[in-house]
Amino acid sequence: MPERTALFAPRPTGLARWLPWIIVSAVMLLVLVFPFIVDRPRFWLPNIGVKSIWLGIIAMSLVFLNRYVGLLSLAQVTIAGVSAYGVGYVVVTLQQDFVLGALVGIVVGTFAAFVIALIAARTKAIYFLMITLAIGQVFFSWASQSIDVTNASRGLAPIARPDWGLINLNDITTFYYFAVAVAVLCHALCRYVAGSTFGLALEGVRDSPERMRALGYNVNAYRVLATTFAGFIASVGGILLVLDRSQVDPNVVSLGSTLDVLVVAVIGGIGSLGGVFIGALVLTLLSNFAQGITEQYMTLTGLVFILILLFAPAGLAGIGQQVKRLIDRRRRTATDGDGSSQDTSATQPAEHAITEGKKR
Repeated sequence: MPERTALFAPRPTGLARWLPWIIVSAVMLLVLVFPFIVDRPRFWLPNIGVKSIWLGIIAMSLVFLNRYVGLLSLAQVTIAGVSAYGVGYVVVTLQQDFVLGALVGIVVGTFAAFVIALIAARTKAIYFLMITLAIGQVFFSWASQSIDVTNASRGLAPIARPDWGLINLNDITTFYYFAVAVAVLCHALCRYVAGSTFGLALEGVRDSPERMRALGYNVNAYRVLATTFAGFIASVGGILLVLDRSQVDPNVVSLGSTLDVLVVAVIGGIGSLGGVFIGALVLTLLSNFAQGITEQYMTLTGLVFILILLFAPAGLAGIGQQVKRLIDRRRRTATDGDGSSQDTSATQPAEHAITEGKKR
C-alpha cells in the first residue's frame, strides 16, 4: 500500500486545486489594470512595465533551454541584439518600413541562434555555457567597431514606433498592451512546444542522451532545433527591446546585459517559464529605485539576489511549492504521530494477554 500511495498520489482538492488558477488570474488582472493604478504612467509603463516584459521574454528563452534541454545559454542576449540590429539596419540604414525590419530582425536573430547551435550543440554543461558566452563577447566586440553595419558605439537611431491606425505604438498605453500580448503569445508557444512530442523528446535528450541515441534519436539535431527555437523567442524579445529603446547600440549586447538576463532567470525561477517576468519586475524595480535608497545600489541588488537564492532556491515562482511542501510535511508528520500512538494503544492489550498467559 505505501508503494501505491507514492505512485498514485491523490489529486489536490478544494482550495489547493484552484489556488494556481487563482494566482494566475490575479496576476493577469494586475497586469491589465497596471496602467490605471500607477500614479505616473509615462514613467511606470516604459521603465517598469515594458522593460520587464522584454527582459522576461529573453530570459524565457534561456529558461526553456535549461528546463527542457538541460543547456544553459548565455548567448540569448546576443541573439536578441542581432534581431535588434537587423531592425535598426533595415529601418535606419536602408530607410525601409518597420514591419519589414521586424521580419528581417526575427529571421537574422533565429539564424544566428542556428549558427550558435551548430557550434555549441555538441558540448554541454559548463562548456556550452562558456562557448555561448564567448560568442556573445565576440559579437559585442564586432558591434562596437563595425561602422558600416552597426555604426560602432554610436549605434543605429532613431527607430520610430509604427502607427498602424487602430494600433498606434507611439501611445505608451497601447505599446504596453501590445508588449503584454506578445509576451502571452511567446509563453503559450513555449508551453505548446514543451507539451508536444518534440518537447517530450527534448526532455529525453536532457535526462538520458545515451539512451535516446540508442533508440535512434539524433541528439545533436534535437539540441540544434531547441536552441534555434529558443533563439526565435529571444529574437521576438529583441524586437520589443528596440521598440522600447528607439535605438540599438553595443550596450544591448554587453556583458552587463547578459548578466542581467541571467539574474532575471535565477530570481524568477530557472525552471519557470512564467516566473521570469517576476524576476524581471524585481530587477527593473531595483535598477530604478535602489539609487534613491542608497548610493551603493549595486550592493543592494546583490544582497537581494543572495537572499532570494538562500531562502528561495527555486526562485520567487517556486515559493508556492516550497510552502505547499512544508505544509504537506507537517501534515504528514502529524498523521504519522497519531498513527504511532494508535498503534501503541492497540498493541497494549495483546502484550498484556501474552504476559498473563505466561503467568498462568
